[in-house]
Amino acid sequence: MGIKRKRRIFLGAQEISGMMERLNNAFHDMGIESDFYCIPEYAFDLGKKDVPVLKKFRIHTKKKKYAVGERAKAWWSFLQMWDILRVFVYALFRYDCFIYIYGNGIFFHNRYLRKIEEVEFFVLKLFRKKMVMWLCGSDARPPYCDGANHFSDIGKVYSVTREKASKIKMLEKYMDLIDYSPSSHFHTKPYLIFNCIGIPVDIKEKVRIDKKNVDKVRILHAPSDQKAKGTAIVRNIVKEMQEEGYDFEYMEVSGLPHRVVLEKMAMSDIVVDQVYSDTPMAGFATEAAINGVPVVVGGYYAEVYKKVLPDPIAPTVYCNPEELKEKIIYLIEHEEERIRIGEKERAYVEGHCLAETVANKFLRIFDRSYPKEWIMNPSDNDYIWGYGESRETVANEITRLIDRYGTEALCLDKNGVLYKKYVQLYNDTKAGNRVKEGI
Repeated sequence: MGIKRKRRIFLGAQEISGMMERLNNAFHDMGIESDFYCIPEYAFDLGKKDVPVLKKFRIHTKKKKYAVGERAKAWWSFLQMWDILRVFVYALFRYDCFIYIYGNGIFFHNRYLRKIEEVEFFVLKLFRKKMVMWLCGSDARPPYCDGANHFSDIGKVYSVTREKASKIKMLEKYMDLIDYSPSSHFHTKPYLIFNCIGIPVDIKEKVRIDKKNVDKVRILHAPSDQKAKGTAIVRNIVKEMQEEGYDFEYMEVSGLPHRVVLEKMAMSDIVVDQVYSDTPMAGFATEAAINGVPVVVGGYYAEVYKKVLPDPIAPTVYCNPEELKEKIIYLIEHEEERIRIGEKERAYVEGHCLAETVANKFLRIFDRSYPKEWIMNPSDNDYIWGYGESRETVANEITRLIDRYGTEALCLDKNGVLYKKYVQLYNDTKAGNRVKEGI
């Protein structure tokens, strides 16, 4: 039974894969007053409506986006600054709970206010507001082990590493943080485990599709970022299996409307999510799971996650990258296993990840009534391989970074296990000892 204390909840200030919109809609369905202030434009739509106070703000934000020339952009940014301040004052006196996402408040989204971003959180804390920051991986994960950063310049890796480490320490002063364990390198205080909260999905994500009269097993890969998702490796595995005589249909989609992607996914028998993931169930995997489609996920974290994460754990086929092909072949050949795994995934999502369930978990966070199993100490994280990259790539990145800036560039506690592991990795790499590539 949900906790439904009278509250007013602010959600902002951007969107990640529809998570905030689903959460906001769930609060409404529960009879809780909440509003979602999405500053950047976002295509995902579950029926969103702008809060009235945002209408004028939207005009100036769009003017800024499409302005030509630095002077024009500066002018519209100046007007946008006053709009955001108006939103902030309005929110300060209207809401008592604040849910932020991806490491940013509303000040971050204006070029002038970004310089004093901490003031936003300081004032809210001064007024005794309850705040939660919902970190999503790449907003906290060090760039030197993050395949989503796409930085070729090691100087950029260094500067962004320092920025992220500083940002996490600043956020810890004002609010509770939710984060994935394998991306929590910069945390200095206990945080809430993302996997215990879950990625909210709407029941509308269930798609009814008739799969009859199809002879071949259908495999779907839907990369939002081909490099980070390891799409080239997935294609190579698919090619190898075809050459070896396995009979299946491979579908790859990207850039399509959300509903179309859901329909393609529901028509599939297997979803291959990504190659180097540091979580067993990310966003698209959750949507596949609620439709009972078995999901294969690769990642080095698969070697340790069952020892780290509290039960229940998402029942996807989470495996070492070098086992990806083997797992896909097994599912192609065993229909009963596809059905069994798909049903386990569906039951897990329906029990732990429906939007209203996740919304209730946030209420428990605000009430301090959550179980101690949701909390992790940052010192318990000893995973160094990150997301979206092979072990060899991470080793090379660490070597480039330390060669140029020294071990201080890691921005880690020198007494911590992560620091020691990265230094050992650096020493091994310099000595010519190749790490196990994986794939």
